[in-house]
Amino acid sequence: MRFYICGEREEAKPFKIGIIGAGPAGLAAAGYLACRGYEVHVYDKMPEGGGMVAFGIPEARIPIRAVREGVEALERLGVHFHFRTKVIYDSPKELGDEWAEHFVSIEKLLSEFDALIIATGAWKPRKLKVPGVKLPGVYDALSLLHSIKMARIGYYSWERIPDIKGKHLVVIGAGYTAVDIAMEGRLLGAEKITMVYRRSLEHSYAKAEIRKLIAESVEFIEHATPVRILGEEKVEGVEFAKTKIVGGNVVTTDEHFVIDADVVAYAIGQLPTSPIKEIVCASEKVLEEAGIFFAGDVITPRNIGTAIREGRAVAERIEEWLLRTAPRRVFPVAMTGRLIAEVLSGKC
Repeated sequence: MRFYICGEREEAKPFKIGIIGAGPAGLAAAGYLACRGYEVHVYDKMPEGGGMVAFGIPEARIPIRAVREGVEALERLGVHFHFRTKVIYDSPKELGDEWAEHFVSIEKLLSEFDALIIATGAWKPRKLKVPGVKLPGVYDALSLLHSIKMARIGYYSWERIPDIKGKHLVVIGAGYTAVDIAMEGRLLGAEKITMVYRRSLEHSYAKAEIRKLIAESVEFIEHATPVRILGEEKVEGVEFAKTKIVGGNVVTTDEHFVIDADVVAYAIGQLPTSPIKEIVCASEKVLEEAGIFFAGDVITPRNIGTAIREGRAVAERIEEWLLRTAPRRVFPVAMTGRLIAEVLSGKC
């Protein structure tokens, strides 16, 4: 997997760029900027690069070998990587934090670099809020995928992975994460897999992949949403309510049904995980004038190709900004800190 392809590295330029996050968007930006002659440093809490592509997508779909080759190409281009390093400001705890051995403040990076790219992805799963969700055997699909991938590439023991062999796996959701957990369920020997979606198959952006799973005996149920997880000491089933679409919105009906289940994995979306917790309310234009740029899933979750294209586009914007603004140092570190404080206090 190549995150950026260039011929010969250009002559060195007198600017340093820090990139927080070594997923597809951050790596694509790093490749473009390094090729253009900038000094680039990439920080990531995980033990190697690739982000969710390396540590969440099934090995059968994107092998870790391909990701490592792409990262090694960037190292040869001169990109400096700082792994097991988490950049913090008011960062909430999130998936993968246990790998961080070093911590650096965003203020420190602002004092060392001419510009920063925040490309920290979306490592926080949306939680299913129904009774029984904490029963043993119920998992958020993102965390489960992460654990399975870490076991497949040797970071985790398989003892940490739930036994799915011979069991009925119920997957709630119909996006790529739901598809991936259904795929892993088949590889781990699930006897039966049922996917349930609150809309129709045609509403899913992963419908082509789901059709392949249906052809491989995965059951797909449309127009249903979970209302309760059933079980005493562990999950035994899921109660669903039938849904209908009214004016483009999902409406729950009074018609209910139950599906027996041994394992439940819900994939109902992911939330951006920025080192600045409340960055979603920020004026991107104001922060860009302060030298802080954003790329990839930290803005909104998207697919790999889109993240790579956006990473390069942001890198091009940074280059334009550096050549136009940075020599005048319009926003010194102290002012940048005040801008972030305004974001956090809700004044943006």
